[in-house]
Amino acid sequence: MRVPDFLVRQFYVPGSLRQESDGFSLQARNGMGDGTLVGIGTVVVDGSTIDPAAITATREGDEAVHRAADVSRTSPVSFGRGDVVTFHIAGYRLGAGEHRFEVEVFERNLGSVQLSLKDTIRPGSHG
Repeated sequence: MRVPDFLVRQFYVPGSLRQESDGFSLQARNGMGDGTLVGIGTVVVDGSTIDPAAITATREGDEAVHRAADVSRTSPVSFGRGDVVTFHIAGYRLGAGEHRFEVEVFERNLGSVQLSLKDTIRPGSHG
């Protein structure tokens, strides 16, 4: 299922894309409802596929670090309405300017969910 851009804007925290010392990060806020991720599919940034082993996520208020490579039907990750999640991608540097993301995740009830978004890193902004 391809998620329309107007719904993607309900999830993505605009302006959250940041350079980090070892990669970059961005945030999502679940404004819709509860769900369960059972897999992380392809993640593409500016045309380059990102290795799932490089992607981790932390939920605001929770110290647990979830590795994208570990998410599966036998090791799902539940999320609730209002959750704010920071995704960290290690080993990939993004320069200043606009960047495009294509993401596929697998949700227990919806199956394959694909979304795309764009955000900009301002010159001199980093974490």
